Amino acid sequence: MNKRGQTLILFVLLVPIILTCLAIVVDVGILTYQYQRTRGILDQGITLALEKNDLEEVKKNLLLNDIPVNSLKVSYENFKLEVFLDYKIDSLFGKLINLVEYEIRLHREGFLKDGKVIITKKE
Repeated sequence: MNKRGQTLILFVLLVPIILTCLAIVVDVGILTYQYQRTRGILDQGITLALEKNDLEEVKKNLLLNDIPVNSLKVSYENFKLEVFLDYKIDSLFGKLINLVEYEIRLHREGFLKDGKVIITKKE
């Protein structure tokens, strides 16, 4: 009995599954990287704003790093600086399964304590 074609059939069936998994890993990696990058830049902006006592530092820092500020909300009450930011990034491979873009949403709060800036995540 000739079994030469079995490997080809398995290869043809498994390649799309492997490529789909790879695409998902790449998209999640891009999303995670962009989220962490944005969080770091936002935290740096909060630190600068509190140290310089200028709320515009948050926006300036985001713009310097090419992060959209259309939905940026900055408020300062009770010695706490609260920042809301949410924007969308394009999906690389998610378009294959009808995911055109991903949303990055951050809500951070910063305040000065003993001369140091403390930044916390808010939900």
